[in-house]
Amino acid sequence: MAKRHGAARVSRRLGIFVAGGALLVPVPAAAQQGEPRVVTLEETIRLARGYDPPAVAAEAAVSTAQADVLQARGAFLPGITANGIYGNSSNQRFDQATGQLVSESYSAQLQGSLELFSGGRRLASLRAAGAGLEAADAEARATDFETVLMATETYYAAVAARALRDVAERRVERARQQHAFAQQRYEVGTVTTSDVLRAEIELANAELAAIEAETDVRATELELGRVVGAAGAVRPSATQLPERAPARPPLDVLVDRAVRSAPAVVAAEAEAASSRATRFVAYTPYLPSIRLAGGYDWFAFEFPPNQQSWSLRVIASLPVFNGFQREAAVQRARAFERVAEARARDATLAARVSVETAMQDIDLAERRVEVSSRTVGLAREDLRVQEERYQIGAATILDLQASQVALAEAEAGEIRARQELVGSVARLESILGETIGED
Repeated sequence: MAKRHGAARVSRRLGIFVAGGALLVPVPAAAQQGEPRVVTLEETIRLARGYDPPAVAAEAAVSTAQADVLQARGAFLPGITANGIYGNSSNQRFDQATGQLVSESYSAQLQGSLELFSGGRRLASLRAAGAGLEAADAEARATDFETVLMATETYYAAVAARALRDVAERRVERARQQHAFAQQRYEVGTVTTSDVLRAEIELANAELAAIEAETDVRATELELGRVVGAAGAVRPSATQLPERAPARPPLDVLVDRAVRSAPAVVAAEAEAASSRATRFVAYTPYLPSIRLAGGYDWFAFEFPPNQQSWSLRVIASLPVFNGFQREAAVQRARAFERVAEARARDATLAARVSVETAMQDIDLAERRVEVSSRTVGLAREDLRVQEERYQIGAATILDLQASQVALAEAEAGEIRARQELVGSVARLESILGETIGED
């Protein structure tokens, strides 16, 4: 009888501890601020494209590159300027046309200029601007898929967190059942106080794991809210992680696509083309430039001006010596070109390696999902056997708890394996700049 009372006191103390731990569980956002917003994966990606700072910066870079192209085209057109001047002074001047003293004057002027020859600078600048626009487009495309990758990983991290919370809750439920059964067996004298204590400890550990899982759910949903531009937590609509990757073309086909059209490769090659055009621009100051300029003037001391004149000039210029500025520009352009070409070669090799690595990661993740799914089935069967053995006294409480923990770990491992599979597919799509499984 004393043994039962001692176990009861320990049970009450541990029960207070578990109840206190349960009070530490964060209050769900739904209870504090109403139901969180629910988003699908497609909606998450669409909103992330509009809120992700790198994506916005990439779009701004494209707009800047388009402005550079417009400016390079405008260099082929004449420049036109209109001026007007009204003057008044305290000193009067003699107007020979009217024979009077005047203090006011009026003038208007229309001027225009056109560069006839620039040593190829305008053509090279236009080519460089076009290459820069192509590079900006490729960078924006690459950034877009990086944004998709980030949004996909964040979305499924929230899905995985909710699934892991379910695993933790099932562990708590099993621990409660185990504790109740151990208490019943103790009361009839078939187990010792140690069984009850160990059941209490497992229940406390399960409660703590549930607290941590709930905290992870809150953190991942807040992060998902930040990705979609919301001020609070956002809940994913999906309840399960994908079990398998979409059908993929053969490795050699994907490698060929990557080295030809991967955003990183296209951007690096466009940067190399822009550097070559910039190097040609650096040589143009060695050639003369020819400009045609003209204007038409109106002037008078009375309004409207009635005295007219015009001018037309052809201006040729050639810098003979400018403190080695041309030589320095050429040297810098050559250095930048070598760097850009090296980056283009490396981008091609990196795309090949990245695709092969990503394919291996997907294959490995699929294998992990398969193995972890089989492990969950084995762990459930093992727990069932241990529960039956414990009921008839053929197994100890340690055997039962080991099987329970093994099942929880197997279920969590399967969830993480599925999450890694989703991330591996998204990383491959980010490298290729295209969606796998779509024509």
